[in-house]
Amino acid sequence: MRSKFANQVIGVIKSVPAGRVVSYGQVAAYADKLGAARAVGWLLRQTELPDLPWWRVINNAGRISIKNMFHQPEEQRRLLREEGVEVGEDFSLDIEKYRWFHLI
Repeated sequence: MRSKFANQVIGVIKSVPAGRVVSYGQVAAYADKLGAARAVGWLLRQTELPDLPWWRVINNAGRISIKNMFHQPEEQRRLLREEGVEVGEDFSLDIEKYRWFHLI
């Protein structure tokens, strides 16, 4: 059984449309836990859900910073590129160009 926070995080991430990204901090804020960006990262490192678009979550500097036992940065870059997000070889992107804002 998942916690309320985990369910909220999963719900936020599932609502991010293809071709858009959010930061770990944004996900935490949208899940009513402002300042819990690291908890979002921890949750994503622990979670393997086939329908969760985890690759749409990046750090607030616009870099892929994944540390996950299931996925690698190269995979995240590939998945974002397939959605039309321009990701550099250094795993960075223009976060403001692709950032998604959740309407509350």
